[in-house]
Amino acid sequence: MSFAAFMMIATNIVAVALIAVVLIQGQTSSGLGSAFGGTDIYRTRRGIEKTLFNLTFGLAGLFAILALITVRFE
Repeated sequence: MSFAAFMMIATNIVAVALIAVVLIQGQTSSGLGSAFGGTDIYRTRRGIEKTLFNLTFGLAGLFAILALITVRFE
C-alpha cells in the first residue's frame, strides 16, 4: 500500500469521526429561534459537552493537515 493510499484512508477515517462528533453534539438555543424572542443566556461548557467541543476542533485541524499532506503526496 502506497503512502498516498494510507493518507487517503486516514483522511476518510478522520472525516467520518468529525461528522460523528458534530452530530453527537446537542442543539443550542443560539440559532434563529433566539432572534425572535428566545433567551440568549451565557453558559459555560462542562463535562462531555466541553470534551466534544474540543474534540471537534482537534479533528477539524487534523483533517485539514491530513488533507494538505494527501494533496502534496498524490
